[in-house]
Amino acid sequence: MSLVSVQYEDDLAVVSIDNPPVSTGNVALRTGLFEAFTQLKAAQNIRAIVVLSAQAHFYSGSDIKEFDGPVQHPLLTEVIELMESIEIPIVAALNGLTLGGGLEFALACDVRIAATDSKLGLPEVSLGFMPGAGGTVRLPRLIGTAAAIDIIASARPVDAKKALELGLVDQVVDPSALQEAAKERAKSAVRRRIVLMEHEPDVDQTALDAVVEKYKSSPKTRPNVLRAIDFVLAGVGKPGPETVKQERVVFDELRVSAEARNLRYLFFATRAAAKDVAIAKPKAPIRRVGVAGAGTMGLGVAESLLSAGLEVVVYEVNAEALARAEGKLREIGKNARKWGELTCVTDLAGFADVDLVIDAVFEDMSVKQQLLRDLETIVAADAVLATNTSYLDLNEMSEVLEHRDRFVGLHFFNPANRNPLIEVVRAERTSDQAIGAMAEVAKLLRKTPILAAVADGFVANRVYADYRMQAEYLVEDGASPRQVDDAMRALGLPVGPFAVGDMSGLDIAWARRRRLAATRNPDQRYVTIADTLCEQGRLGKKSGAGWYQYSEEAPRGAEDPRVALIIDQAREAKGVEARSVSREEIQQRIICSMLVAAAGLLDRGVARRASDIDLAFTEGFAFPRWLGGPIRFAAAQSESWLSEGLQRVWESDPIGFAGAAGSDESIPQSIRRVLDEVGR
Repeated sequence: MSLVSVQYEDDLAVVSIDNPPVSTGNVALRTGLFEAFTQLKAAQNIRAIVVLSAQAHFYSGSDIKEFDGPVQHPLLTEVIELMESIEIPIVAALNGLTLGGGLEFALACDVRIAATDSKLGLPEVSLGFMPGAGGTVRLPRLIGTAAAIDIIASARPVDAKKALELGLVDQVVDPSALQEAAKERAKSAVRRRIVLMEHEPDVDQTALDAVVEKYKSSPKTRPNVLRAIDFVLAGVGKPGPETVKQERVVFDELRVSAEARNLRYLFFATRAAAKDVAIAKPKAPIRRVGVAGAGTMGLGVAESLLSAGLEVVVYEVNAEALARAEGKLREIGKNARKWGELTCVTDLAGFADVDLVIDAVFEDMSVKQQLLRDLETIVAADAVLATNTSYLDLNEMSEVLEHRDRFVGLHFFNPANRNPLIEVVRAERTSDQAIGAMAEVAKLLRKTPILAAVADGFVANRVYADYRMQAEYLVEDGASPRQVDDAMRALGLPVGPFAVGDMSGLDIAWARRRRLAATRNPDQRYVTIADTLCEQGRLGKKSGAGWYQYSEEAPRGAEDPRVALIIDQAREAKGVEARSVSREEIQQRIICSMLVAAAGLLDRGVARRASDIDLAFTEGFAFPRWLGGPIRFAAAQSESWLSEGLQRVWESDPIGFAGAAGSDESIPQSIRRVLDEVGR
């Protein structure tokens, strides 16, 4: 059945797009549009065409799945060429999302009427390529080169008001009046094909230079973005139809690049992870949330909730600490575009009417268990109890509860108000409804959730612990902390593991190591350097010293000869003779150690899929998205690189490696499964 229908109202033809659920542009929709416009080109006695959507969105963008192989005909460019060959005006009635190919389609129309709820944009560069159906050609002709580059290079959509200011749309109306306004406008519309307009130089060259410099000078700007910018600039003064054809050539080249494939991989990984969490509807909607604890984490969690417009109750037994937290939150709220209602209490009774309580108190089992005991007697029967613990055993923690089905882990990552990652942890008796409630919270907070089972460090911190441990092995073997950090920065990370440790505080990992000391295998390799730093009060940036020394002159940290001495002493105590360690070995051993950890998590069912681990590191730990994550990156390496790296990891810590059992052409089978899963 066609996803596009044509109806005639007097001398108007109304083309209706109906492709649920979100009006995605796929081959079926393009076929329907091509057939509709073929019919209209031959039609007699119509003066104009109105295109509208029967769904909540006009045309939300192209089906990303189609980009992995040859795109099927008719291409969107072919649909647009057909539209532009029709001699009568076309009016687009835009509602909801008009993104990517959807906006390129709308730009081929002569008039655009937008509902107030509309968002318009070209997000292609965020997926590793650039617009390929005339976006880089028609947009600058319509709104100017500087404004067009900003929309294309940022990949951010603009709302209807901004679109009207830019000249991207011709009129903005209430959603209820959209169709009638478009039909009325069609009666007086004239044919104006943007592709045939001159792409003239911007009048304000200074403004154009500033926009170009903003993106070209940023280290975060990817090569495909630079290419899109250069293409727009090179198009000034050139014929539109010819430039559209050249654009398609560049688009096709970029969409099959490794970077674009990796970004599509993460796009689908995000969807899959979200579905894992959204397994059931919560018993009640989440509108009012309690946060227990007003420390750094509690404050960040509360800010994240308030910025989503939720009602938030913050509990802290220390009145002075609570007053500080309240002052900070209210100050932040003054400048926020959206802010919920804040209540601060020193009595847990203030949580009596909340839908969810998030525990952000001190990372101690007895403290958290006492909090849960007290909460169960206060909160409503259908309220969810969530803990933000990073490492503690949720099954043990929940033993104090009578109704353990409503208990769940909700692990935020620092800084909680900005870090997009959130782990939803299922304990032994956690219900599907409690998991589903966390899916709703993640959606409200615009965070990326991954589902995890109970284990030390769950998913992200467990893999990161092996990352950090391998970095310490490398230092004990002969590398300096700076060399390790520089090697990972060369791979694309914004900061290396030792700088990250200093920023988050070395005492956090130190507390974990002391907690696990009694159960640690005495034969497993253990590096004492970080313990010595902590024992000497070097807890990281907050204490002015950690792996690096911090001062006004060196706010990002300077190498410290005292750390070098500690490292030398640790090597001497173990009889380790320092050797030269190459940048490639550093990267190889760290990536392969993460691969081994991932295989163990998947074998034990702690993680659902390997892509969840890639998602955790690209979202929560700033691993380069264009590499697809550490596991995807490993899968892209040669067999010899992997075999050598895994051998080096095994040699550095045979006992720690033992979690990945079996063998297959020198690569353990559990690791082989992980590599195959991410698309090796």
